[in-house]
Amino acid sequence: MMDEELVRRVMAEVMRRIHQTSDETTADNAPAPPRSSVMAIFTGGTIGMEEGLAALKELQEDDCNLTVVLSRAAEKIVTAERVRKHLGDAVTVLTPESPYPGKALRQADLVIVPVLTQNTMAKLAHTLSDTLPTTLIMQSLMLGKPVVAAENAADPRDSWRAGLAMDKAPIVLVRAFQENLRKVRDFGVNLTDVRNLGREARRALERSKATAGEEAAPRAASPAKRNLVDAEKIKAVALSGGRVYSVAPGDLITPLARDTARDYGVEIIRANT
Repeated sequence: MMDEELVRRVMAEVMRRIHQTSDETTADNAPAPPRSSVMAIFTGGTIGMEEGLAALKELQEDDCNLTVVLSRAAEKIVTAERVRKHLGDAVTVLTPESPYPGKALRQADLVIVPVLTQNTMAKLAHTLSDTLPTTLIMQSLMLGKPVVAAENAADPRDSWRAGLAMDKAPIVLVRAFQENLRKVRDFGVNLTDVRNLGREARRALERSKATAGEEAAPRAASPAKRNLVDAEKIKAVALSGGRVYSVAPGDLITPLARDTARDYGVEIIRANT
């Protein structure tokens, strides 16, 4: 006859292992938080390049899935080797010789330009899409995706340019560069100092997720029709000379729309119920 104490111990161990397996299965089946997809586009400049790579590393540490695109000049100046040195060998690096990354662009939650050169800025300001970077950036804007770019290499008055004695351009040329910056900003590109690039990228991702959630809310809520006020509606009012945008009591205003209203000086007024 088996000892009762031995039986008790065996049963206790069996139950312990059953519970352990159950806990591990539950943990394995728990849905992982969604990863954000970011497309980073490098043009052929050096001003702010290392800081731009550091910002991408921060996003990678935030569990963002990165796809890095190098222009023809960036292949030589930035190089795929340097990108992988900062971001790891597993990161996807594309060049003009790679197949066009249309699918990666459509899946991207954010497009980030760590180095925006004056040449690329000028092409964008005149809506030219004759290079891989300009094509991707213009398509990003047309798809309504947030685009954040470091303006240091494109700004004729940037302090780094002054340190390199590259700020001696005649005033008429400086004004032309600054006008290009203004146009690109008006197209919807968030231009920022490269030292703030990581922070602005995270803000853009947060706004993008919030907007997606708000856009889904009316479909899951009441059947009553509710208007969604997005950034494009605010911008359309501003470009037509308007300074006030009236919304109905039930209308939803996206965070990006509020930011755009502030940037363009448009006051959002909600009608009384």
